[in-house]
Amino acid sequence: MNALAYFLNASLYLILFYSCYWLMLRRNTFFGLNRAYLLASVGLSFVMPLIELPGKATNVLPGGTLTLPTFVISENATAQTNDLTAYEWIWVIYGLGVAAMLIRLVLNAWTVRRLIMTGTVRQRQVQQGLNYRLVYLPNDSITSFSFGRYLVLNQTDALTKPDALIRHEEAHICQHHTIDILFIEIARAAFWFNPVLWLYKRSLQEVHEFLADEAVTRMASHPDYARQLVAYALNVPATMLTTPFVSVSTLKQRIVMLQKPASNRRALLGYALVMPLAGLLTLCTQPDRDVTQTERPAVLNQSARVAGVDGNVFTVVEEQPEFQGGLKNLGPYLSQHLKYPEAARKASVQGKVFVNFVVTKSGEIADVKILKGIGFGADEEAVRVVSGMPRWVPGKQSGKAVNVQYNLPINFQLSEGKATANGKLSAFFSFPTNNADLQKRFKHFVVDGNEVSFNEFSKYPKDAIVEASSSQQTIRIQTLPPPPPPPPVPASEHAALRN
Repeated sequence: MNALAYFLNASLYLILFYSCYWLMLRRNTFFGLNRAYLLASVGLSFVMPLIELPGKATNVLPGGTLTLPTFVISENATAQTNDLTAYEWIWVIYGLGVAAMLIRLVLNAWTVRRLIMTGTVRQRQVQQGLNYRLVYLPNDSITSFSFGRYLVLNQTDALTKPDALIRHEEAHICQHHTIDILFIEIARAAFWFNPVLWLYKRSLQEVHEFLADEAVTRMASHPDYARQLVAYALNVPATMLTTPFVSVSTLKQRIVMLQKPASNRRALLGYALVMPLAGLLTLCTQPDRDVTQTERPAVLNQSARVAGVDGNVFTVVEEQPEFQGGLKNLGPYLSQHLKYPEAARKASVQGKVFVNFVVTKSGEIADVKILKGIGFGADEEAVRVVSGMPRWVPGKQSGKAVNVQYNLPINFQLSEGKATANGKLSAFFSFPTNNADLQKRFKHFVVDGNEVSFNEFSKYPKDAIVEASSSQQTIRIQTLPPPPPPPPVPASEHAALRN
């Protein structure tokens, strides 16, 4: 699964889980379960897209795919340009968004820390044995709040010491609500483009208030707690990472929850119903698996289903797809965007990479894969550039736009200074022929289409090789044909030579 698919699937899980919470769970009085659900659902949304279920592979298009002309990419091509592709621009924008969110988080934490340092800090211990620090601020610029193990009181509350407020903030500290908020903030930084996480944070803060209110109302000394909430309500903005005693946005809902009777145990079924829905989404987002392509004769108007492509895929059509500006512009595009991999350059590896892809009915590039590669980063580079190609003019069959499958050979070729006398350098000769590491690295040695032993393979002279390619465990070479035998000397000429 590529990164874009992962982010999309994770966002779908976030939307599903939060929708279930909003529709079925948020009105329950199981506040502890709601808190666990919100936190766990965020974590599961990040993990479940990585799950791959076992299943049968789907058939792909058989033989007969259209093959484009071979395009040569040299080591010194203009691919060294610094221009970014659309795919790379997406990552640049994403990285800037993550950086901005992390900077914002650090600044907010630093603001709270600086505010705490302006007050007078005293150590205090609650009855449950939890130590925290009580901070008295010198003014009323902000409402009282808790952050981590700090309980911060403004000047007025420091003088009056309202017991309900202190008990409420102590509940936040004892239940470690600040950790929850920091977790959601980090998740928001990673998925800053998804507004659902903003709703997650707001709901989680609301549940925190319900939990703290519940802890206070269990004490017999606060029978009029709801009235105290209303009396304390102030229009003072709170810092984003802190937990203030009263937030006007949640005040009404808190009073409603205080008066609401406990939810029936049958409401617990709502939590169980979420998992089948998540399982169904997992099945729907599983990638299709392709089996090995079988060799069949090409037939006219052959079509089949291909993973990730809407509709049938053709191999022969009446009007073929066309790169913007035609094939004459495809070569310069590949030369401009393809970069000769550093690993292939250092290992003196060159050869053809065959890329298979589908031009969809909308002209987009889909289902990009390698049919035959040379390794050393060249395969990945070919997939990257082909996947980022601009829209093509789609192909047509019977006057309608259809999906068409193509093969694109890309020849990675080193500069002449690094080529052999025959113009092509073998990846084999970047290693000594008598080196045991070469025999360990490659298990199969193919010469002119026939597999041979390593000893026989190592006997071929360097000058006899005209082309070579390698994969993970196989190395292939094509050799020059042996020179023809000299023509026989006529008898008359042979006699003349004797004389």
